Amino acid sequence: MEVQLCVLILFAWSITIVPVAAGRRGCGGTYTAARGIIHTPNFPDPFKVPIDCEWVIDAQHESSPNTSIVVYLTQLFVFEGLTFTEYQLYGSDYKINPRIVHKVNETNISGVRWVQTYQSFLVIQLKLPSIDSAHLRVLDRFLEVYGFNITYEITAGHARPDSCTMMDCGFTGVCYDHYTKFECECFPGYSGPTCSDGPKSFCHSDGVATCENGATCL
Repeated sequence: MEVQLCVLILFAWSITIVPVAAGRRGCGGTYTAARGIIHTPNFPDPFKVPIDCEWVIDAQHESSPNTSIVVYLTQLFVFEGLTFTEYQLYGSDYKINPRIVHKVNETNISGVRWVQTYQSFLVIQLKLPSIDSAHLRVLDRFLEVYGFNITYEITAGHARPDSCTMMDCGFTGVCYDHYTKFECECFPGYSGPTCSDGPKSFCHSDGVATCENGATCL
């Protein structure tokens, strides 16, 4: 089922917010840096299908027992074929203790902000035969956004609770992870922490909504 969400101004994208970790910038790769960006080829534009990409985040060099891998789903637009699997050990000829920790679908895409594992390896796989009806469609002058642009970090701390997603930014702004804070960068004419105030906003930051019959604006 295709999800259609309307925004009212044109997206302006910038996907380079910190240096990219070691790995290929295209389809898949192995990442060992403490933090980095993982994105689909050609983001936010369409990618070639069928696609079968595998990104491996390797934290085996960290000795702390409290070390975890956290992936923040800041700009996620695909809701099929995306799986996060943890492994105790992972190599070309061995894969020990695999467990799927998250599988993106239409139900959870708006509610899950991060994926975390305390194992040494997290493998992100995107496998799609087609992109038709498999991505959130953001309509503004028929602009469509494909795939994902997400960040990760290898940390001895907890997942940062102030993370955001595209849903949190109301689709009138872009969610960015600056590694010191998360921020919704609003489109021109929109403002507020969730970009909800603007000339064509449906909801207001003070909770007052334009809904009738006692409904709540979300």
